[in-house]
Amino acid sequence: MWKMKLETGMKQKARGSLTVEAAIVIPVILLCIYLMMDAGITLYAETTELVHRKQMWEEFDPAEKFRKLELLEEVFDVLDSFRGERDGSNV
Repeated sequence: MWKMKLETGMKQKARGSLTVEAAIVIPVILLCIYLMMDAGITLYAETTELVHRKQMWEEFDPAEKFRKLELLEEVFDVLDSFRGERDGSNV
């Protein structure tokens, strides 16, 4: 068993094993804190990326885009036929 000897008064004595233990334990604790923070930051980054991708897919509506392209194609066909009738070339 390790015991810490303290003397009251001006002189205080402590065994050196506490310093050695602290020199080993404190870096291990700091490493654990770092690993937990790194995992948390990574999880946060992945979550924000997932939310961004989900919003992109919610905004992307392929059926609506197809309808708009079809409507655009019809409008240009009508305009082309209208121009052809005015020019007399599409008789």
